[in-house]
Amino acid sequence: MTMSPHIPTTTSTRATSYFFILLLVTGILMLVYSFLFGESDGLLGGLREIGLGTLVIGVGEWINHPLQKALVCKSRREFIFQNIRHRQRNPSTLGNLLEIAGLILIFTGLADFF
Repeated sequence: MTMSPHIPTTTSTRATSYFFILLLVTGILMLVYSFLFGESDGLLGGLREIGLGTLVIGVGEWINHPLQKALVCKSRREFIFQNIRHRQRNPSTLGNLLEIAGLILIFTGLADFF
């Protein structure tokens, strides 16, 4: 079976392609925790900024990893084709700007937190 070089085949490549989901979930959990259990000017104010920054980076990575579909020949003798869905990094301006904004939010949140 031969596969195209642009299709991720290893587990580590797949894990990094779906890392944005972990960022989204972590950002949402930190925001919910800081809003439920924190004061407006307390220690968790920095946690809100860190959570929002993590969420914004997750959205930027989601934009930069669009869902792509490929048709791969599974068996050349019998002409069997297989549809493959994967995510490969395809940077966009909006995604990169969201990642930069998220990093700024994380660093300002760390400055408030400590």
